[in-house]
Amino acid sequence: MTQVVIRQSGGANIISLPKVILNTLDLHVGSNLELSLKDNKIVLSPIKTEPTLEEILMGSPKEALALAEEDKQWLNAPAMGKEI
Repeated sequence: MTQVVIRQSGGANIISLPKVILNTLDLHVGSNLELSLKDNKIVLSPIKTEPTLEEILMGSPKEALALAEEDKQWLNAPAMGKEI
């Protein structure tokens, strides 16, 4: 079991989570946690959300997002049906 100390930073009371805990739970700065009390104990639970398309694409190399020649031809092709 790891012990942490409650500290004050400005008007907030804070604790620091050990890096090994963050790595084990795949948490980082900005991760959301749910705080609850159970049997007079503080429980922190990660809130996992599905990543947005923007978040997924942020990790992609820019060259992978470039339009291929085939994509450009498709975008510039005339309408074939009632899609307009």
